[in-house]
Parts: sequence; structure tokens; C-alpha cells
Amino acid sequence: MQKVLYILLIITTFIFTRCTNAGIREHDDMNGFNLSEVSEQVMNLAETHPAEVLPFIDSLQDAGFPDYEADLFRAKIYSQSLDNVKYDTAIIIGERLIQLDVAKENPQYRQDVLEVLILASRLRHDNEQWLRWVKEKADLCREQGDETEALRTEAEIGIILTHLGRQEEGLKKLDDVIAKLDGIRKFNEMDACIIAMRRKVNVLYELGMYSDIIPLAQRIIAKLDDYEQHPDEYHDGTFREPTPNVIPSYCDFYRVKCYSYFAEAYANIDDIANTRRYLALYEQSPYSQTFEGRRTIAPILLKLGEYDKMLAIYDEVEQSLGTDTVNEIYSTILLHRSLAAKAKGEIDEAFDYMSRHNTLSNYLNDQLQQSEAHEYAARYRAQEQQMEIERHIMHNRIIQYTLLSVIILLAATTFFLLYTFYQKRRLADKNATLAKFIDEYSRQKQRLQDATDESEQQLSMFLQMEERIIEGRLYKDQGIQRDEIAEALGVKRETINQLLNQFANGISIPVWINNIRLSEACRMLRENPEMTVSAIADEVGLTLRNLQRLFREQYGMSPTEYKISH
Repeated sequence: MQKVLYILLIITTFIFTRCTNAGIREHDDMNGFNLSEVSEQVMNLAETHPAEVLPFIDSLQDAGFPDYEADLFRAKIYSQSLDNVKYDTAIIIGERLIQLDVAKENPQYRQDVLEVLILASRLRHDNEQWLRWVKEKADLCREQGDETEALRTEAEIGIILTHLGRQEEGLKKLDDVIAKLDGIRKFNEMDACIIAMRRKVNVLYELGMYSDIIPLAQRIIAKLDDYEQHPDEYHDGTFREPTPNVIPSYCDFYRVKCYSYFAEAYANIDDIANTRRYLALYEQSPYSQTFEGRRTIAPILLKLGEYDKMLAIYDEVEQSLGTDTVNEIYSTILLHRSLAAKAKGEIDEAFDYMSRHNTLSNYLNDQLQQSEAHEYAARYRAQEQQMEIERHIMHNRIIQYTLLSVIILLAATTFFLLYTFYQKRRLADKNATLAKFIDEYSRQKQRLQDATDESEQQLSMFLQMEERIIEGRLYKDQGIQRDEIAEALGVKRETINQLLNQFANGISIPVWINNIRLSEACRMLRENPEMTVSAIADEVGLTLRNLQRLFREQYGMSPTEYKISH
């Protein structure tokens, strides 16, 4: 804990030093914060200490860090959790951020938000939403003229299609991406091609097509060998390209991954000799000594019958999971422990592990097939968690406001007499205004009492016009003109103006229509909480920006705030 606090102190000092020495810059350096440097510091710490980072982000926000950047950090942290509720929180935050003007105007920020939504949807096993966000990111990359990044993203579509049961279509998508990138001697295209090939390896493994994995891994190694021998020919100056001294590490990493592909493929086709050969090559690499590297080879050790080594790895994995064992990782561990126990003749222990695996597996399957009501409940819990974050932020702000209030109170004491005089003057003005209002009210009441049957008919006509506009949804047409409204209502435009003067304080026809639109928007926000504000704006014939502006002018709050209050 002390180490974490020390790191936070260093980051805080670094950021405020930057604030002191830097001026106002564009998105990537807003309000004196160098966002790229802050992002790297915060996200690196979040990988190991997410709970400690969240309050730190709140403090940054209080110090002037942009709200949309702070929320993006939170969404990234939640999307890296193993908790489904936190995935929901990340998705809710991401869906809100993607609607902001900064996301529409700044492609890089929009891409960052899309990557959060992609990761959270994938971990949430929401394949439809996963596919939606991946397609949107690919389109965004193409809009920016980055075809290679678009293809890199489209390779993920191939995985999603196989998860949706469209295996042939998914494999074809991957093959198309690989074909467009293969043979181009530029680093960015080569790297994207290797990523696409690795994704195809994962699909082939899921489909049980182990023999097809071997030639694909050989193609990856051939690319790495060629790049390592001729790095100058691949040089393209892109940000992904490693420096010359990093090229060996880059190639070794992917080469070692291929060794694991070979070992796993040969193990599944019962070629034990080649399995041990590539496993030995894999274990000679530094990556194999990392936590993720050891976890990768656990299933291979099971195939080879090296149960003690496998169980030692799973002991380490379980320790890292802690109490968070309701996930597919732990379900796989229970299955492999059962198979190992059975092979060692420990039948009772094998039965116990298998029973726990079946129970957890059934529970996870139920989660994947949960009803719509359950999903609403999960989103509600996620919203509560987001509200808790906001309450925490508000608590910090209240402390600041309290200190500020004390200072203001001390200053106000000096002007107490002047303030008392002002209040007396204000009270006298208020009484005069009240008296004037009472007189006006009396006169208005008398006018209403003297109203003729004709004025009552005109009021009825005015109310019927509003009712016809609402029932006919005439307000939905953004470009509707005054004459079109008059024609649809069957009256003259002068008649509408006369009735508006008499019963609506003389407002214009466009303002009248906008008032009806706002009234209908309020109704939809109350009765249809599942609808987005953007969809409601479209339903009532307004752009999202105009709805937000008119709503705040009319009611003093945003549509989102009104929706939350109900």
C-alpha cells in the first residue's frame, strides 16, 4: 500500500509540475495536462492497483482534469476487470462518451472510446454489440484514411462471426484480410497480417481444426525471419515500428507464441514427439517464465501427462484470482484438475472437481443466456456503481466548497450592514411587485368571468389544434413550415397566430411547435427509459444539439438529468 501511495505521489507531482509549466493546448494536452503521458502512468498503475487509481482519478478531476478524459480512464479500468457488473459500467460510460461532441469531433478520442466498448462487449460475451463497435471502429479508421488499421480491426470481425455460429463466413473474412496484407514489405502491414493470422489460429483452435494451425504458424515464422534479415526493406516510419534494438525482442515474442501454437496443435493430434520439441523451444524463452507464459502451456502439460507442473501453474493462477472464481478461467482449471486427478487414480477428488466444474459451467452458461430482465438488473447495478463514483466526486467537491464558504462568510461579515439595507430594499420592491401582481390577477379574473361563449369556442379550437398536432405527430418533421401546419390543421395561418396571441402569450408558430416537441420529449423520457436521448430527439423532430439547448432553456436541466430524476 505504501508503495502505491508513493507512486501516486510521484504521478501527482509530475502532473501538477506539467500544469505549472504548460499552457492551454489542444485535446492531447488539455488544461496543462499532457494526456498521453498521464494516460500511460495511470493505466500502468491500474493494471495492478485499480482500486487505488479510481480515487486518484477523482482527485485529478477536481484539479481541473477534463471530465470526459477522467470518465474514459474509469471505463478503461472497469473494462479490464473480471466482474460482469464492471463490464456493464464500462459499457454504460462508453455509450455515454461516444455521444459527446468531443467524440464526434476528435477521431482519436472516439477510437479510444470504441476500443473500451469493444473490449467490454467481448468480455461480456455480447457478440452483437461487440460486432457493432468493431464495425464502427473499422469505418472510423477508413474515414481517417488508415486502411491498414481498418483491416487490423476487421480481423476481429472474423472471430465474432464464428462465435455467432457463422464459421465459414468468419474464416473467409480472416482469409480476405490476410490476403490483402500478405506480401506487403512494410512493417505496419506485416504486423497487421501477423495479428490477423494469430486470430485465425484462435478460431481454428476453437473449431478443432488443429492440423490447419501448423502451416499458419509456419507462415508467421517465415515472415518474422524475413523481417529480421531485411529490416530496412520493411521500414515505413509508422508509430508501431520498433526501433532497431527492439526488433529482436519483437520477433522473439511472436516466434515463441508460434512455438506454443505448434505445441498445442501437435498435442491435440497426439504427435507427442513434436509437442515436446516445440514445448522445449518455448520453455527456453524469457516469455515462458512470465505468469501469462506459464498459464499458456498448462493445457499442453495436461496432454503430456505432466500433471504436477500443470497443477503448480494452476495454483499460481488461483492465487491471482483470489475470491473472483466465477469465470471461465476457473471453470477450465477445475476441469483440468479433475482430469489430472482421474489420471493419477484419485477418483473421489476427480469427481469433486468435475462436479464443481459442471456447477460453475452451468452457472456461466445461464449467465450467457440470461433474460432481458436480468440484464436490466445488471445495468441497474452498474448505474448504481456509477452513481457511487459520482457521489464520491461530489463528496470531495463539498469539502472544497465548505472551505470556500468559510472564506466567503468571513468576507460577508464586513458587508453585513450593506447587505441588510439591500434586503430591506429588495423586500419593499418585492411587496410592490406582489401588489401589482394581485391587481393584475384580479383584472384577469374579471376578464375570465366576462368571457363569452365565443372565446370558449376559440380556446376549445386552440386545444383541439394542439391535440391534432400531437396525435398526428406533425412535430416529427424537422422541416415543417407554417403554411404546412395551417394546411394540416385546416385553418388559416392568421387564425393560428390569433389563437397564439390569445392563449399562448403571443409566441410564434415555430416556438409553439418546439414547446409541443419538448412536452412530448419529457413524456418519452419518463415512459421509455430504454430510449436514448438521441433517439428521442429524432422522434420529436429535433437534432440532439437543439433538443439539449431548448430543454435547458425551458427547464433549466439537460434531458439526461431529467431522465435520471424520473
